[in-house]
Amino acid sequence: AWCLRNEGVSSVLLGSSNPEQLIENLGAIQVLPKMTSHIVNEIDNILGNKPYSKKDYRS
Repeated sequence: AWCLRNEGVSSVLLGSSNPEQLIENLGAIQVLPKMTSHIVNEIDNILGNKPYSKKDYRS
C-alpha cells in the first residue's frame, strides 16, 4: 500500500511465487484507503530514507 501511495512511484510491479502470495500482495489495495498522508509521513519518518525528487520535467 505504501508503494501505491508514494508520489514518486508511477507503477507498482509485483511478483509472486504462488497464488497465496499473489492474493496477499493484492490485499494491499484494501489497505489503500487507510493510508492517509499522516500515516505515509509516519512511515517515511520511521524508515528515514525518503528519496528527494526534484520535479523538473523540462530536462
